[in-house]
Amino acid sequence: MDGSSNLDSHVGSCSGVATDPLGLTHHFPEAAHIEFIGQTALDEFNDDRFATERQTNLYYPMANRNEWQLASWLLNSDLSMSQIDEYLKLELTKKHHLSFQTAKELKARMELLPPVARWKSKKLTMDIRYPTKKPVYLFYRDAMEVLQDLLKSPLIHDHITFTPLQIFETAARTTRVYDSWLSSDRAWRLQSELPPGRTLLGTILSSDKTNISIMVRNRCAHPLLISLANIKTEMLSKAGHHLLQLLALLPIPVFREKSQDVRGILENRLFHRSLDIVLRPLKVAASIGHLMADPDYGDSFRHPTRTGNSTLAMIDQLTARTDPNNIRTFQRWARKGRMNGVIDPCWRNWPSSDPGEFLLPEILHYWHKFFFDHDMQWCINIVGAEEIDFRYSLITKKQGFRSFPEGISQLRQVTGRDQREIQRYIVSRTAGATSNKFLTAIRALCDFRYAGHAPRFNNATAARVQLALDEFHEVKDEVIQLRGRLNSKGELLKTWEIPKLEFMQSVFPSIKASGPIIQWDANKSERAHITLVKLPARAGNGQNYEIQICRHLDLHSRMRNFDLMTAMKDVNVEFRLTTEPEDGDAGSREGMTGAAPSLVATTSALVSNIVPVSSKVLGSIRPKKDFFLLAANLRTDPNTPSPLPTFTNGDHTAFHLLRDPDLKTLSLDDVQRTFNLPDFFGAVLDYLDRANTGTHIFSIRGQRTPRDVSTLHAPFRVKVWSKLSIQGRQYHNIHLPNETHTIFAAPPGSEYKFGRSDCVVFNIDAKKIWPRSSLEGHAVAIVKVVFAPAYGRYSTYHHPRTDEFLAYCERYDVVNQPPPPAKYTHLPCYQAWKPYYPDYASGCYVLKKALRTNGTPFGDIVPISQFRAQVDLAPYLQGKADSHLSPTNVMTYAPRLLLNKYWEKELWYALDKSDPCSSSAA
Repeated sequence: MDGSSNLDSHVGSCSGVATDPLGLTHHFPEAAHIEFIGQTALDEFNDDRFATERQTNLYYPMANRNEWQLASWLLNSDLSMSQIDEYLKLELTKKHHLSFQTAKELKARMELLPPVARWKSKKLTMDIRYPTKKPVYLFYRDAMEVLQDLLKSPLIHDHITFTPLQIFETAARTTRVYDSWLSSDRAWRLQSELPPGRTLLGTILSSDKTNISIMVRNRCAHPLLISLANIKTEMLSKAGHHLLQLLALLPIPVFREKSQDVRGILENRLFHRSLDIVLRPLKVAASIGHLMADPDYGDSFRHPTRTGNSTLAMIDQLTARTDPNNIRTFQRWARKGRMNGVIDPCWRNWPSSDPGEFLLPEILHYWHKFFFDHDMQWCINIVGAEEIDFRYSLITKKQGFRSFPEGISQLRQVTGRDQREIQRYIVSRTAGATSNKFLTAIRALCDFRYAGHAPRFNNATAARVQLALDEFHEVKDEVIQLRGRLNSKGELLKTWEIPKLEFMQSVFPSIKASGPIIQWDANKSERAHITLVKLPARAGNGQNYEIQICRHLDLHSRMRNFDLMTAMKDVNVEFRLTTEPEDGDAGSREGMTGAAPSLVATTSALVSNIVPVSSKVLGSIRPKKDFFLLAANLRTDPNTPSPLPTFTNGDHTAFHLLRDPDLKTLSLDDVQRTFNLPDFFGAVLDYLDRANTGTHIFSIRGQRTPRDVSTLHAPFRVKVWSKLSIQGRQYHNIHLPNETHTIFAAPPGSEYKFGRSDCVVFNIDAKKIWPRSSLEGHAVAIVKVVFAPAYGRYSTYHHPRTDEFLAYCERYDVVNQPPPPAKYTHLPCYQAWKPYYPDYASGCYVLKKALRTNGTPFGDIVPISQFRAQVDLAPYLQGKADSHLSPTNVMTYAPRLLLNKYWEKELWYALDKSDPCSSSAA
């Protein structure tokens, strides 16, 4: 759910507006003006009631920085109050003469820290005709105070923008790009409804019950979280930044009423009543402004959106017809009008807010949960539980990805990650086991989800999402024809009454109205439930858990704020958008040393200054591996051995191998025997011949040069590695590194009879750049050996192209398929590997192992620098799978394989040849 607030800014609020020499970005004129310079978070810290004490002791009420660090560590640890007391009683601890002696005294001192948005409670009176078992309390904070605290933080300045904008792909301004909420049509429209100079804040609200029964005797909590859509998605998604704040704990009443329908209406009304109280400050801000600191079910037809006005009109009709307090009668009439019985919806008096706009599609529950409850169950019902379990058990192990040795039919309680892992293989594991029409339906829904995950859209890519959904609706009847839709009793369901399927029709318009769907992913709010509800509940004693959660969060918010402010004071820096001090204010800004503080105006500059004092100011964040950066550093280090263990092929792909090989200095004959590759020696000699002729790009030809290898002397020995890591660039943000993948090339052994080998896409045309070129100019192979030549100490001649890492690979050829229906031939995914077509039903290219006339595979030596990405090949099994197959032999015996485009999201973008929506602004 998103909302909006109309605000006056009184500090600089135009951060993030970049220069645009090509004119591809049009910012809304007269938006987010500065009214005056207001107080920063540090100013408020300096005006705190204990500011005088902190002139001599910055860390008051602690004795010094060391004591503050210890106190912070104790209260952030999992230690209970009694365990902290035990620690403080240790003789070793007493020698430090701490200013606090007990945990209770420590917490009392923390109450003296500068305040944050305070918690309130309100007892809600209930209708005496429908009593509850316990009094009903609402715990909440002032929404504007919470947003104020977010905006004042200097840690988000580099990652927040306030001006709506329109991004275009070209200077002709014919095609829009949508990459954030502020680039959406709705943000532009809302800003146009405000007076000039006002700032538009998009409010993100997330509400979902969460179970805390593990900690607190079979209880649930109903948190309401709040954040800002103006904050960049990549920043907002990091839990350690604490940008999702708990706004309220909504009541979960237990009514004595026995009728479930009546209880449902009572709970719905109480929910809206509670939101009405909590959201009142936001409604006022949307109306008059506020001064803020910166820092028919299942069909393919999208029914007209039920607007707020139409809903309110329906409520008026119902209340005129029957008494809303007579809930039993009112409930019957409400059900006929498809209403939930609420008569005062919380959004009724919120300007510019309409449920059809602010209730946004959500990926975790509406897509991934839908897949698990429906797509997967259809496949199990139609293919058969035993067959689909066996097909899933054939998934070859890949580092970082889940395998399913026991299958999927018995899975019940799963996480969102499990649901995504199952989706990776559902198309390739169902292919060949059922009708092509049913497979098309499953594939179309997968295309819908993968296309909808994109971080950036234009008109064409947004339409791709809708086209995939339309394709599903064209063939969905096959699911019922094959008895895929069954109820819990095994009875056939002949209708498509699935609300989540109906809600998918809102995705396409929502992209243009509110920006990419990935912004509203509930994964981050689900993670926030752990830190904001479950862990605080566990830290208490199980009594009055709502109060204890509020106290816990208040304490830790104070501590985080105090840590940041004292770190800034300790290093004598101040965060301001202006580098000129206010008149008469220089004296109040002197640091502990008496010198004027250094002024910084960016978050990055601030963090670089204060990290030496407070290293966890941004939380515990594990940085993503960046082999591109590591390779650049190694190139400048003269002590790095050659070939470099971490290197790049220009700026497209990075590679990393361990410094020490797994098998040292083997002869070529040893490699042949160890890996069971009879033509390895000949492949090496052919590679040297081609390198001597100046070949730069190597392909896998497989035709050996006639020669008697037994009479030849090997020019070098080799060092062998059993695996390597590969990292590419993100498809939509080509300057950002992608996730790393591990490619195995291990010899045969007890566990892997034929060796452990992974497959790759490698380049055979230097003019084609992966991933934007898709498979044009590329080929697919399985990696059997990774090695580097090792010359003798006294060797005087090194062959060309032997000072790098090499691989022996075996090639796969494409089995061309019939073209898709004429209405889909225009899609880029069918031109991804010209002149070949993928299988229409599965959307995947069909491959076969390239073999010589004697049945041995085509193999050759390829420089690792030509690798571009790891891929997943799945056996294309027709009918019932051969029971002799296993995860370790399926790549050897399967006659046909599918290049599984759904194995990884970035791979899907490349093979679908999705438009990256590039522009200088995007």
